[in-house]
Amino acid sequence: MSSVSSSVPSRDSAPAPPVTAAPPGPRCARGAWLTAVAVVLIALNLRLGISSASALLEALRTDLALPSAVAALLPTLPTLCFAAAGAGTGALARRAGAERAVLLALAALTAGLAIRAVPAVWALLAGTALGMSGLALCNVLLPTLVRTHFPGRTGLLTGVYTTTLALGAAAASAVSVPLADSVGSPSLGLAVWAVPALAALVVWAAVRARAPRAADGSVGGPGGRISLRAVARTRLGALVTVYFGLQALNAYAVVGWLPSLLSGQGMSEGAAGAVLAVTQAVGIPVSFVVLAAVKGPGRLRGAFVGVSLAMLAGFTGLLLAPVALPMVWAVLVGLGMCSFPLVLAVIAQSGSSPAETTALSTLSQSLGYLLAALGPLAVGLLHGATGGWTAPMAALLVTAAAQLVAGVLLSRCRGDG
Repeated sequence: MSSVSSSVPSRDSAPAPPVTAAPPGPRCARGAWLTAVAVVLIALNLRLGISSASALLEALRTDLALPSAVAALLPTLPTLCFAAAGAGTGALARRAGAERAVLLALAALTAGLAIRAVPAVWALLAGTALGMSGLALCNVLLPTLVRTHFPGRTGLLTGVYTTTLALGAAAASAVSVPLADSVGSPSLGLAVWAVPALAALVVWAAVRARAPRAADGSVGGPGGRISLRAVARTRLGALVTVYFGLQALNAYAVVGWLPSLLSGQGMSEGAAGAVLAVTQAVGIPVSFVVLAAVKGPGRLRGAFVGVSLAMLAGFTGLLLAPVALPMVWAVLVGLGMCSFPLVLAVIAQSGSSPAETTALSTLSQSLGYLLAALGPLAVGLLHGATGGWTAPMAALLVTAAAQLVAGVLLSRCRGDG
């Protein structure tokens, strides 16, 4: 496999010291299992706060009397936070260590989600900004943590945590409306998701308590500082960033607006949330199949083409007949969203060191999410300007086609066809 190491110079010429594996034993095995559980719990939380806000957007609009500009901003705010906070992840990881940075990120996520319990517009926006900034750090550092703690099982752990991520997103989409109804407020319904974030925080704190002090420095220490500009100048860095941005743009546009599109066509809010849940649940079994398939030579391009064609077909259905076969469109779009674990696997397997993986992940996710922020924002603005969904869905068809082209080019860059 190709690597960023052949074309990305490190700012520090001295080679990083070799990492000595700990001797096997029951204590080491228990620590590995605890770390794996923590990674899964972190992944579970990566979309709960986003999907729940999307499912409750119409209820929040009514309950808080949200201005139209705020309603358009809310689905866009997570990607803006991912871009802004993600850009500083590498520097924070070098100073504090990746493990400590993740601990701080989980604390910010828990606090941000809890703040959204206050039924006020300022609390909704401030809590979302704080919580999503915490998510940004976790998004960038999870591939690095997998690469560091499970170097021989990056594909397996990537599949596990992306599947868990999809499971959490689907669960939040499906149950957020009835949960908010049961607690009597959409704001309280949002804040409930601080509980699993707190659980992830506690377990990750236990992982850090068991880890040796040197573990933090292994990911982001001074010897591993990599220039993001140098990564951006490589063909792999540029293509991964473009592809990551396009797939995230399409995915967040769907997550942010699909329930509103369907409810605007007469579907109930609960049913629309269930359709969104299906789009996210499809990736739960399929991600493992896709990641297993691309292990063989010459298969990466087929996987990129397959998921992109599925996304194009689903978007076409939502454009022409959104409520005629909503579950069919949901399945197709969900298959298309398996582009996320694909590009994460490429990131996790690139680079000759955790520092290089962090640099590629930081670049692709900071700039990629900045591009992705245009998706929900453009959909909201086009819908507001035209009063319908034809123009927004037509625009998403264009971005899905661009994602297909970028995937083919990326597979060639990785030596796959």
